[in-house]
Amino acid sequence: MVEDVKLLEGCVCALGGSGVHMKIISYNARGVGGFEKRNEVRKLVGEKKPFVLCLQESKLSVVDDVIVKSLWGSSSSGYSFQPSLGASGGLVIVWDTDCVEVLSSSSFAHVLVIRGRVVQTGQDFVIANVYSPCDSVGKQLLWERLLLFAQNNTTANLCICGDFNSVRSMEERKGRGTVFRQNDTDIFNRFIDDSLLVDLPICGRLFTWYRGDGYVMSRLDRFLLSVNWCSAWPNCIQVAHQRGLSDHVPLVVSMAADNWGPRPFRMLKCWADFPGYSQFVRDNWTSFNVEGWGAFVLKEKLKLIKTKLKDWHRQHSKNLESRCTLVKERMSILDTKGEWSDLLEEEVSELVDLSYSLHSMSRTQTSVCWQQARLKWLQEGDANTNFFHGVMSSRRRHNAIQLLQVNGVQVEGVENIREAVVHHFSSHYKATNEVRPGVEGLRFRQL
Repeated sequence: MVEDVKLLEGCVCALGGSGVHMKIISYNARGVGGFEKRNEVRKLVGEKKPFVLCLQESKLSVVDDVIVKSLWGSSSSGYSFQPSLGASGGLVIVWDTDCVEVLSSSSFAHVLVIRGRVVQTGQDFVIANVYSPCDSVGKQLLWERLLLFAQNNTTANLCICGDFNSVRSMEERKGRGTVFRQNDTDIFNRFIDDSLLVDLPICGRLFTWYRGDGYVMSRLDRFLLSVNWCSAWPNCIQVAHQRGLSDHVPLVVSMAADNWGPRPFRMLKCWADFPGYSQFVRDNWTSFNVEGWGAFVLKEKLKLIKTKLKDWHRQHSKNLESRCTLVKERMSILDTKGEWSDLLEEEVSELVDLSYSLHSMSRTQTSVCWQQARLKWLQEGDANTNFFHGVMSSRRRHNAIQLLQVNGVQVEGVENIREAVVHHFSSHYKATNEVRPGVEGLRFRQL
């Protein structure tokens, strides 16, 4: 049993390693004029280490270097702000200049926008920080402006975050005597749908605003991402953290590049359609010489066949789209030549083979997307690759382990989650030394 526990621990520990975390914080701080609020924001920034910080309701008419340092700390930063109207509103965006290069900043009513790129990867992005008015007319005007803004940035990696002062359903609001306006909800949902934005699911808690009486709460804050953003960073996770001095909770979206270690062994259904696949697997499986007990031999052979299949996959079913493009270009050349003169017998034979290859590769590509998206392609009636990439990204977000509740404490991050998992299973399967009654000192009758 102890050996089994060590084996289990070794398998779980293999899930380690982490990549670069691109994080964005969105927080309605309800004013950052006081020292206490600024100190709280600075602690949040120091703990989460975001690339970009978006604050709503700063309640500041002017933001300068001194204020930004009190919010961000001593590390290098840039900032942009929209002044408050009297004692209400105000937007601030602060970014890490070592990680993010901001090319421009602009604003319109209730929205502050930055355009830039990630220094390490060179990927462009557009981030809009929003603080919506509370009245229905003001919100509707804002949705119309944001819809036009989103439509003008359809090719961009777009993120719209902040306090929208709206809910999407009755489930996002709870409390006594609260008024639910279905018309406002319908208009807000229509804006999100028409803008083709993805409303990330929330982790950590159900609501983002709390009145403080234990009864009234709503989900007013959120991140809305474009399809292009989700394609560029498919592992986006949105987490609502602990409430502090504000009645809103800070939201953190992580574009996680975490390495959870080796993936489970999987095969694509389309592999079986390639000639020689079964024989390839059979020959390699029998060629592996592994000694040991049965489960160990099976595990090691699966690891070896996985490596072989990776190489085989690169040769046969990788880059199908570019290979289809090359085949189409060659077919176009032969078709054009056939318009002006008769093709040679070899060229006619080549054209037939190219047509067969194109249909075969198209079926294979369809099968890959079908299996990875776990949808019935024909029932959907949609061959849009972006659609299936969106579905696959959604599945990754749904299956990701972002938080664990361990003894009433939230655990996040690859290293901490891995440690919690190892401790949980090792405590269940570890052999314990217990004092049991023995036969020493007892006298038995003899035959």
